[in-house]
Order: sequence, then C-alpha cells, then structure tokens
Amino acid sequence: MGKIRKLQFNWRLMLVQVVANALALGLTTLILPGVRFQAERPIVALLASGFIFGLLNAFIRPVLQFIMFRFLFITFGLVLIVINFFMLRILARLTPGWFDSDNMLWTMAAAVLVGLFGVFFETLLGLRPPLQDDRPEARSTGRWFSLGGAPARAPAFETTPREPDMQEIAPKSQDESL
Repeated sequence: MGKIRKLQFNWRLMLVQVVANALALGLTTLILPGVRFQAERPIVALLASGFIFGLLNAFIRPVLQFIMFRFLFITFGLVLIVINFFMLRILARLTPGWFDSDNMLWTMAAAVLVGLFGVFFETLLGLRPPLQDDRPEARSTGRWFSLGGAPARAPAFETTPREPDMQEIAPKSQDESL
C-alpha cells in the first residue's frame, strides 16, 4: 500500500488569502462611489471581511459554480461575475453596517472589480500557480501549462537557420576588402 499523506493546515496561505481579499474589497470601496465600507476600525473590519469573504469563497462559491456550471461555457465565464455578485450580497448580510451598496448595479460593478482585484492580488502575492511547468518530464515533451484545468500544450517555436541575402553572397570588390 502507498503512503497516506497527512493533510496540514497552512496558516500562511490563509493569512495571505485574507490579505488579498481585504485588499480587493478595500480597493473596490475606494474606487466605486456607490459601494461603502463603514466601520470604526476600518483595517480590522477589512481583515475580518476578507476572512469572511474567504470562507464564503471556500464553501459557498463551489456550490454556486456547480449549480451554474453549464452557464459558464455559454456565457464565456461571465456567470462568474454573477457568482461574485451573490458572494458580495451574502457578505453584506453577514456584516451589517460594514459593507453596503446603493443598489444592485453598484454591487454588480463591485463584483467585477473584486473579481479582477482578487485575481491580481492572488497572483501578486503568490497564491496562483505559475503557468509554466518546470518539471523535467514536462521540459522533455515541450512546454505544458495549466490554467487551473486540464494541461494544454503551448507551441514551442524553434529557430530555423535563415538563408543568406544576395548582398552576402555577392563577391566583395578589392576596395571594400582593404
């Protein structure tokens, strides 16, 4: 029998995820005038909201993605904005008085920005894996990369020797060679 790997909780990963969520929420509330974040201690409240948003992303988001899976391909991924919209509405219900928006259009705009900022900060802080696979078996078969799904093969462009121009072939006169 093979070894059973013991799962361990990674506190650093969770802390970086909370910071990335808090930065995405905070930057969204700074940019959009119809979305407000009001708290007595805004940094602590943003970190707490980032933690709650991370829990929502960990437990409720997969359920919503499973329900809306067939619409994911039809809408070319735009249904992810709707999922972020529902996540922000749930966050507003769980944190009354902290996170609020004027109407649903501001919440939809916030869903777009939170999604974009979330991906940006997760990539910046090292939570997303790199696209290039550096394993030796991947290097021997070409360049493979994964975008969170099945690996895809990227074309490897090899340089070909170029043919000489007519000026390179023409013989040089004696004046040019001296």
